[in-house]
Amino acid sequence: MKNIKRKAAILVGIVFLVSGLLKLADPVGTMLIVTEYCKFLHIGFLQPSAKLIGIVLSLIECIIGVGLVTGVVRRIYAMATYLMLAFFTLVTFILWLRNPVMDCGCFGQAIHLTHAQSFLKNLLLLALSVFAFTPLRSLGEPKPKKYVAFSLGLACILMACLYSNLHLPIVEFTDFTTGTQLYASLDDDASDEALASSAMLSFRSAEGEYPDRLAAVGKVAVFSVYKPSEADWTTLQAQVQKAEAAGALPLVLVASYPAQMQEMGVPATLPLYFADYKTLITLNRSNGGGTYFSDGELIYKWKAGDLPESFAADLADDPLIVSSHHLVRRRLTAQGFCVALGAILLLM
Repeated sequence: MKNIKRKAAILVGIVFLVSGLLKLADPVGTMLIVTEYCKFLHIGFLQPSAKLIGIVLSLIECIIGVGLVTGVVRRIYAMATYLMLAFFTLVTFILWLRNPVMDCGCFGQAIHLTHAQSFLKNLLLLALSVFAFTPLRSLGEPKPKKYVAFSLGLACILMACLYSNLHLPIVEFTDFTTGTQLYASLDDDASDEALASSAMLSFRSAEGEYPDRLAAVGKVAVFSVYKPSEADWTTLQAQVQKAEAAGALPLVLVASYPAQMQEMGVPATLPLYFADYKTLITLNRSNGGGTYFSDGELIYKWKAGDLPESFAADLADDPLIVSSHHLVRRRLTAQGFCVALGAILLLM
């Protein structure tokens, strides 16, 4: 029976760990989820701290997950699990009753559950935890090497947290992932399947026109600025010039309106267009980040501070080669991290 209970605790820990990692991997997306919760719970004063709150909660989930999987200080982590699940169960029960138009965000942007599914998931985890941790005095102690596994696992989590805050997410679950086709590039008689796998930028000019087709023909470098007041316009202008020199069409999409751009003294030479905040932060999690499209297909994207010296060379190179090069590197990084963390926690 003890062996079965231990496996139940590990299962709960894996769910906590996966949930936390998926949110840590996309701190901006997690910020959007926390912001929705702040609005729903009428605690809007916390919105400026939404990103920090999201990171802290995700880290707590990960630490509990690592603690449950390795089995260190079992009573403490059992109580922490009860507290977290009680809180999550209460919140998801309220969501189920009120049924607001928002995502629970249990697994970040990766897995979308209905409010009923989220509530039932938490009830199941709570029941599994009661089975695994009752009675507390019989939980036992782990082998000494598990404390080493816990420390190494925690170090991996902290490195992943740091990386995700310095760079774009290694794995994306938004509507604008590599290979996504823009709707504007499709023919009017496109199939329903093609439309379902496409996305829209829906940007407008200062005159109020919607020239979406500009982003869907030839090589295009789209720079998305969802917070104009915090953008580095000098650097952005230099990147626009690099894109032009590489033979790509640069487009600067801003979550604003023409009058505000004039008030901010933004260079009039920039090819400015205006789009929705949610669209731009979904397109590229970095304020001022660059996204490369070729004939409407999303090839790759960079964070504003990560636009490489080879940016112009990438735009001038074959799109398939550029996409393959960057995707292979990112996938190997993500897979290597998962394998290393799994080996540390489960095999050590």
